Amino acid sequence: MIKVGQIVEIPALSSIYIKGESVFSCKKEELAQKIKKRKYNLFDGFLVGEHQGVEAFKLGQRKGINVGGKKEPLYIIGINKEANQLFVGEGDNHPGLFTDLICFPIARTDFQNNESIENGSDVTIISSAFQSKINARIYIYDDILYLELEKPNSITLQNGLLEISFKNNNHTTIKIN
Repeated sequence: MIKVGQIVEIPALSSIYIKGESVFSCKKEELAQKIKKRKYNLFDGFLVGEHQGVEAFKLGQRKGINVGGKKEPLYIIGINKEANQLFVGEGDNHPGLFTDLICFPIARTDFQNNESIENGSDVTIISSAFQSKINARIYIYDDILYLELEKPNSITLQNGLLEISFKNNNHTTIKIN
């Protein structure tokens, strides 16, 4: 059974993308706040259409959104599976298409030296979506893995396999989603 969902456009000038100066008591608090800002909801933008199920969409996708009347194409910048909502941004330079932080749940047993990862550890990421290596810093707090990227990258980085290489040549491959 197909459940119709909402497509919500988030404006490029939304306050979500304004970086304010904040003081945090610890790195865990800083990372959690950064991720929270990117969890879109209906009230962050405006309703522009409907879709036939979030399963058919990926971050960064342009085709198949079926919303017209825009100056530039719309791209998927967020997906809320529970609420059956797609969040889109107009144009290929929309700030929602780029991120410098990725997070997802992970089993701590996948990593042997948890203490150094809680304090942050430099890693290199190779994505199945890209050909180049990306420098990042990895943190794990409360079974959530955070990858703080050296510079903003496309959100499509989250669509495939990530190979994470540590300085000591240990590596692991992780599938996000």
